Amino acid sequence: MTKSFILIEVDEDLKEVVKEAIRRHPAVSWVYTVIDGGDEESVNYDIVVKVEADTRRDLDDAESEIRTRKEVRSTLTLEVMEKEDTAMRSKNKSLQI
Repeated sequence: MTKSFILIEVDEDLKEVVKEAIRRHPAVSWVYTVIDGGDEESVNYDIVVKVEADTRRDLDDAESEIRTRKEVRSTLTLEVMEKEDTAMRSKNKSLQI
C-alpha cells in the first residue's frame, strides 16, 4: 500500500467545507486541522490529509484530485513508507547487482 500526507493551504472561511469534501474521497483515511500558533507566520498550511492507495497510480490520482480543487491555494505532498517497507526495500536493494 502506498501512502502520503498532503499539507493544504486554504482560505480560513473555506477550511471546514474543504475538509468535509476531502474527507469523502475514498483514498483519504484521515483529515487533520493544523492548529494556529497565534502569529501570522507560524502556520503555512491549514489541513493535513493522509491518503492511502493500493498502487502508486491510484495514489497519484487521489493526490491530483485533492490538489486541483478550486478552493485549494497550495499544497505540499509527502510520500511516506512504513518501517517494514524501508527494511524490505533495503534488503531488495542489496540483492540487486
